[in-house]
Amino acid sequence: MMPKLTAKQYFGSLTSAAQDLVACEKRGSIPAHYDFGVQEAVLYCSKELGWNNGPRGSPPNAPTHKQLCSENARHMKRVPDVQAIVKQFPWGRVESDGSFNRDIARGRFKVLGGDDTGFWSHKGGPVPHQNSGPFKETAGYSKDIARMMEDFDHLDGKDLLKAKHLSDEDGWRLSTKLIPYRDFPSADKRPVLVTEFGEPVKDWDSWYRWRKLSKESPAALIMDFPMSVYQVVANCLKVTNATRGAADKRVPLHIQMLGVEVELNYLPTFAELALLLPFHDIKLVMVGYSVHKLCQEARKHPKSLAAKCSATTPIFTYKAPTECGAGSIDIFLHGASPAWSPSSDDFPFGHPDALVACNAGLGSYPEWWPVVQAAHAFEIPFGVTEYAEQSCEHQRAAFGTMLAQRGLHHLLKKTEEYEIDLNPFQSPGQRGLPMIKMPNVINGFTLVVVKATAAATDEQKETSDVADKLADLDLD
Repeated sequence: MMPKLTAKQYFGSLTSAAQDLVACEKRGSIPAHYDFGVQEAVLYCSKELGWNNGPRGSPPNAPTHKQLCSENARHMKRVPDVQAIVKQFPWGRVESDGSFNRDIARGRFKVLGGDDTGFWSHKGGPVPHQNSGPFKETAGYSKDIARMMEDFDHLDGKDLLKAKHLSDEDGWRLSTKLIPYRDFPSADKRPVLVTEFGEPVKDWDSWYRWRKLSKESPAALIMDFPMSVYQVVANCLKVTNATRGAADKRVPLHIQMLGVEVELNYLPTFAELALLLPFHDIKLVMVGYSVHKLCQEARKHPKSLAAKCSATTPIFTYKAPTECGAGSIDIFLHGASPAWSPSSDDFPFGHPDALVACNAGLGSYPEWWPVVQAAHAFEIPFGVTEYAEQSCEHQRAAFGTMLAQRGLHHLLKKTEEYEIDLNPFQSPGQRGLPMIKMPNVINGFTLVVVKATAAATDEQKETSDVADKLADLDLD
């Protein structure tokens, strides 16, 4: 039987180790490797493992390592790019196995924890997702894991059960010089109008400079989600851009974000979109299992933010200062069900200008099939981030099967139209996964499912047109 490990013990021990590491660094005695209790990864691309043991433990009909070896070698060429992103930060320590320990990085700033850690609150532990899928509690190891899942329980968006949103200080819990403010206490904390910055905000380096932040700030460990949404909508799907609006020509932009989980913990940080897209009026609708779960829990808290929101009442609103372009954002929660639907009967928010999802796993969950089908059928711009480049390619290869299921095979595009690229706003650092050496990063790579057409960027499609198409297409 595994020893009992509570969330408090887990987070506390890692924070203590992180503080020890900080003390070593201050003394100039930085260890080449620090034991954080994480299993060492094993290089998998060796003759012994690749050729002899490749099929061992593989799912039925899955390609073996031998079959994927040349493909793996190509993906490994991304390693320097991924490491360069994390190494630009003073807290970006790369371990001997090539991984980056996010918990230790948070522990450096004493913002590692479950509940009551501001924007940093998260489930953590052995199973970090709210929806862990079907899991049978039986005897032995699986029973221990089930118990640990309960011990590490955390409701994503728990702070939205309060009457007010967390302030910048209460949310970030960092020193003032490290906070990317949304409500600026002074002009020196406020970024310039993004179109007057002198260069595009195209990666973490330019974002930190535009935001007047030192890279000592760990903000990138949270801001990768709103920045990835910006990257997908503006630079991958090309639905809009920072120069499209003007004081006398405001641009409405409706984004529906699917599969939302941890994003609920730092929902106010999505105000960044209003700063990045001046003179835009953004409507952002969040959908997912965790959104549905939060809204159900909100029934017990009738005075909470989550209880008061609806299809017509946003849970969060923000307007950027005039000096920053006066962009605005209203964020809504779709709490009626955990699933997205293109039908206005099931989803009363209207037709989106773009669909986005972070760390989607399009090929891993059947719930994505009708979304991929609808995006193609209705020409809805749709883009996602994924952990790995290889995952993007395998999911792209499955689109034909997804579309054929509903007789939409004729809508399959050329492979090169499903663009895959390294996300410059990925969360810094390789995930600490034993046996995985290829770049595997939170919000690591972008995948375009359906790109915006010229007509779609000039005007929104009429909802009635979508309703007519729905009559001809069953996506249930």
